[in-house]
Amino acid sequence: MKTNIVNCSNLKKGGALQVAHSFLTEIKENTEHDFHVVLSSALNEQINTLEYPPNFSFYNYSIKPSILKAITAKDGFLDKLEKTIKPDCIFTVFGPSYWIPKTKTHLIGYAKPHYIYPESPFYKKTSFANIFRLSILKYLHKLNLKRSKAFFWVETEDVRLRLTKFLNIDQNSIYTISNTFHSVFDLLPQTKKDEELDKTLENNYFKFITITSYYLHKNLEILNDLVPILRKRKVNCKFYLTLTDAAFSKLSSCQDYVINLGPVPIEKCPELYSQADALFLPTLLECFTASYPEAMKMEKPILTSDLSFAHDICGQAAEYFDPLNPQNIADKIEKIISNPERRNYLIEKGKKRLKIFETSVSRAEKFLEICKKIVSKNQISC
Repeated sequence: MKTNIVNCSNLKKGGALQVAHSFLTEIKENTEHDFHVVLSSALNEQINTLEYPPNFSFYNYSIKPSILKAITAKDGFLDKLEKTIKPDCIFTVFGPSYWIPKTKTHLIGYAKPHYIYPESPFYKKTSFANIFRLSILKYLHKLNLKRSKAFFWVETEDVRLRLTKFLNIDQNSIYTISNTFHSVFDLLPQTKKDEELDKTLENNYFKFITITSYYLHKNLEILNDLVPILRKRKVNCKFYLTLTDAAFSKLSSCQDYVINLGPVPIEKCPELYSQADALFLPTLLECFTASYPEAMKMEKPILTSDLSFAHDICGQAAEYFDPLNPQNIADKIEKIISNPERRNYLIEKGKKRLKIFETSVSRAEKFLEICKKIVSKNQISC
C-alpha cells in the first residue's frame, strides 16, 4: 500500500476546484492507497469527508500565497505533515504550490495560460497595471515551478509543448491527461428537478449559460458592449451567469439581458445546462475549460472565442466568434438562434468530439498511474 498526500491547499475557485472534487469523488472507493488530503477552505465546503473510508485522512488548511513563500517554498503546516506522514508521492492538483516538499516524487498540475500564450488578445485589452502585475506573478511562479524539480500534468498536448519551453525542462517529465466533465453529469436523469431554478430560467427566451467564476480573462465585460447591440436588434435572448454579486456589478449596464444565478455547487450544473439552449463562453485564455465537454455531454451547442485553444478542444463542435468584436458576436448569436439546423450540427459534432476526452473515472486512474510511475522512476534512480 502506498501513502499519498493530495495537496489542494491552494485551490480557491473555478475549474481547479472542479478537477479536485472530481478526482476525490472517483478515488473514494480506492483501498490500494492511504490518502492524506489537504483541503482548502473552498474545497472543504464541497467535500463530505464522512463519506470516505478509513484509508482517507483529511486536513483543513489553506496556504496563504506570498512573495516570501514563492521564493522560500516553505510552509510550516505542510512541512510538518510531510515529515509525519513520509509519503511515497505528493499530488498537488494544480500549481504553483508555494511549497516544495522534500519528497522527490511530486506531481503538479499546470493550468496558467497567461504565461504560455503571450499572443492572446487578452493582453490587448487589459491594463498596463495588470500586465505589470502578471509579469511579477509570472516571474515568481516560474521560479517556484522550476525550483520544485517536480513532474507535471497538463490537459492538452499544446500546453505540454509550451510548458516545456516555458520552464526549459525535459518534456518526458510532463504528462498529458485531458480534462473532462464531472461524474455528476452522468447522473442527470436521477437528479431532482430544481423548481426554483426552473422558474428563474424563463421559457420565452433563447437562454445562454456561462458557468464560471469571475476572471479577467473570461472576458465577461464584453457583455456591456454586446447587449446594447442585441437590444437594438431586438434579439430575444438572455445570458445566465454564476457570479458573486460583487463580480456581477461589473456588468451593470446590461442586466436587463443578463441574469445572475450566483455561485452554484457542481451538483446543480447539469440542471443549469439542461434548461439552457447553448453555452456562451467569450474567454480569451485557457489551458482547458470543462465547460466545453460539459456542453457536449449535455447536447448543447457551443458559442466561443475564435482562438487556438478553443479550436484545439472543440474542433467542429463550436460556432466561433471574435471575442473582442461585439458586432461579430451578435451576428453569430443571431445565426445560432435562427438556425436550428446549425445548432443540431454542432450538437452532433460535440457528441463525437466528446469521445476524445477522458472520463472522470479514467482521468482519476491516470493520475494514480502517473504517481506510481514517478515513484518507480525515483526508486530506480536511487
